[in-house]
Amino acid sequence: MTADSLKATSWTPPPAVDVESLPVGTWWDAVRAPSNIGERALKTLGDQTGAVIQDKRGTLYWLVKVGSIERNWQFRGVRLLAELADERTYLGVPPVSWTTGPRSHWRVPLGPDRYLTDAQRLQGALAEADRAEYGLMPEGRQLCYRCQLPTDEPIPVDVEARGNGVGKIIYACPTHAPLYPAGQQPRTLTSAPATEHEGRR
Repeated sequence: MTADSLKATSWTPPPAVDVESLPVGTWWDAVRAPSNIGERALKTLGDQTGAVIQDKRGTLYWLVKVGSIERNWQFRGVRLLAELADERTYLGVPPVSWTTGPRSHWRVPLGPDRYLTDAQRLQGALAEADRAEYGLMPEGRQLCYRCQLPTDEPIPVDVEARGNGVGKIIYACPTHAPLYPAGQQPRTLTSAPATEHEGRR
């Protein structure tokens, strides 16, 4: 049993009858991944994953050691939830007994031998998932088809056919990728932002 696993006995969600907003940076930081990336990463991690929360949209949240993640992770749609200098960040945590959906629940239940996920292992799994879902990251920023703003997290949503046979890739930012016209969506898309599951105060 690892040292991180042993810490499970020092923290459990407080007694509650519903999802409760708890501050990140106190017991743990968290990593949020959209469903398509998260599912791949979860499969890659296998038994090496710690506890994982899944919200009603399918978004996954891993708990990691406070301060264990550098902010330069470049995975599309993935977010580090950590305490900030000028504001608090909260994560919706379900009761420990909620282990099935469709509501927010513990996808991988919290327990004495399963708590925090090793940040380096999680980084590797997310990197593999990002490449598998979206291909290599293009060089430079790309314009989102909808907001027409450059994005550092370009998600390919379509290929525009051209006469010379070379298609132009159409990109979207993580917010607008799920809004690409129906019937023209890519093989996978990020889930809608989990605004109801997490927040800043």
